[in-house]
Amino acid sequence: MTYLSANWGYPWVAVAAIAVTLIHERGLRALNARSTKEHALARRRKMWLSYAGVALATLSVISPLQYWSMEYFWVHMIQHVTVMLAAPALYVAGAPVVPLLHAIPVRARRQLLRRLYARETPHPLRRVVAVVFSPIFAIVFFNVVMVVWMIPRVFNPVMGDPVLHICLMLSSFFIAGVLFWFQFIPSHPWQPTLSPFARVGALLLTNLAMTVIAMALSFFASGPFYDIGNSMLGMANMGSMTPTTLSPLADQQIGAAILWVCGDFWCLPALVMALRLVSKNDDGSGTMDRILRGRNTITVEEYRAIAAKNATP
Repeated sequence: MTYLSANWGYPWVAVAAIAVTLIHERGLRALNARSTKEHALARRRKMWLSYAGVALATLSVISPLQYWSMEYFWVHMIQHVTVMLAAPALYVAGAPVVPLLHAIPVRARRQLLRRLYARETPHPLRRVVAVVFSPIFAIVFFNVVMVVWMIPRVFNPVMGDPVLHICLMLSSFFIAGVLFWFQFIPSHPWQPTLSPFARVGALLLTNLAMTVIAMALSFFASGPFYDIGNSMLGMANMGSMTPTTLSPLADQQIGAAILWVCGDFWCLPALVMALRLVSKNDDGSGTMDRILRGRNTITVEEYRAIAAKNATP
């Protein structure tokens, strides 16, 4: 039980998470005050998903998971997947954008929206937001963040400092995850603009990047790439770290397996949803059928016409 009860820390992260939650709650209450009871209840239920995402990301830092992630690579990969995939997906699914806007005082919000949208020429900030939330930027940024932090020369120095690990690595994981999932999960008023086939391609590309990283860390590795665990020994603010009892290479290989399996776990549901969107689209359905069966399907009316024609003597 000491693994769960000891080594909690970083209260400033919990304070920041509570502040973020209260900001969302302020906007949600202001929004629900002028909505019908049914809409307010539905919005409240959905918002719990965003709160769950914030709570999950916070727990991954203030709980012993952060402590042991500085000692074992496989624990770090659990934290990696949680902060980059699970928590952002929940946050985006809760549709937090409108409550965040309504958390701004009315006068300030109106002035901000006028400056952004009531100008004859687009405001520079609008252009920046359009680029940051564009599908190409979000997907490329997600994969770049994932790959760059796996480079040993980038990974090792940051893992030697818990504050840098939280403020740089984990925060970039969460931001990249939020931008990424905005391209796949409807989050009012934001709607994904990627076509169903583009979503499938982006998910397969991202999953391929995870697979390549996992293979490089396991099958193609003759030794450990990272100094995780050794750099944390003796740090005063973390207490006395217990020496690792797992060989560095085995630790790395287990972490690679977690990235591989958990990456598929969060990618496949989104991939299934994207394929379902393809099948609902008439043109996409015909294309998918040609790919899978080599021919087009026919409607019920066409089948009845063919059957009637064949039945005619």
